[in-house]
Amino acid sequence: MLRSELLRSISGLAMLGVGSFVILIPVLLLTMGPSLDGVRALDDGMATRMVFGLIASIGITAMYLGSYSVSREFYYRSMSRTIVIGSLRRVFLAKLLSSVATSIVFCVVGTAIWAGVTSLALAAYGRHLQLDSAFWGIVGGSIFVAATGAVIGGSLGWIFRNYYVVSAVVLLLPTMIELPLLFTVPAVERFLPVGAFAGATGAPIDGLLPTGASCAVLLGWAAVVTALAVVVVRRRAR
Repeated sequence: MLRSELLRSISGLAMLGVGSFVILIPVLLLTMGPSLDGVRALDDGMATRMVFGLIASIGITAMYLGSYSVSREFYYRSMSRTIVIGSLRRVFLAKLLSSVATSIVFCVVGTAIWAGVTSLALAAYGRHLQLDSAFWGIVGGSIFVAATGAVIGGSLGWIFRNYYVVSAVVLLLPTMIELPLLFTVPAVERFLPVGAFAGATGAPIDGLLPTGASCAVLLGWAAVVTALAVVVVRRRAR
């Protein structure tokens, strides 16, 4: 069952579109945010953290990928057939694990590409990409963010099932509500997924929790949402 879910998660043009979000979202954040002129006054390390750190948005992509692996089957009315082939428990676990694995792969590839984009963007303002401990901390944090984001999104997919509803939850809420809160009310947002994504990658934003605490927040969200999904799925199966 896990092997078939892994094959599904990497096949089809739709998954290429999902994968493109890994770069598309940080590009949008970079182009729609404040001008990069300010990086001229920063050292290379801080400038790298500001621009390369946008890869933390992989968490949003991972949530969508996880939710899509579930909601698309309900959309095409194929979930019942999938469950007959395996079992509800096996399908539930396989979809979560495959989403985590695929999100991590997307993250690794995406960070490599985004590092190149960051290097070019910084060079235009006289700065250089710094491959220091902070850089690798962002890479490691992004992988953790991708994994937990996939679990959160996959569980939300089981809870809501409807493709449009769950897509709004994992895409619109983070980008339209949580991102503004990240810069206006970080004391609140740091306990929500997007704030925890940023904190887990060491984003240079005042008011965020330390990296370890942000990772704990993400684990808490993943555990709570997954437990809720298990309860909902079991009740529907009765």
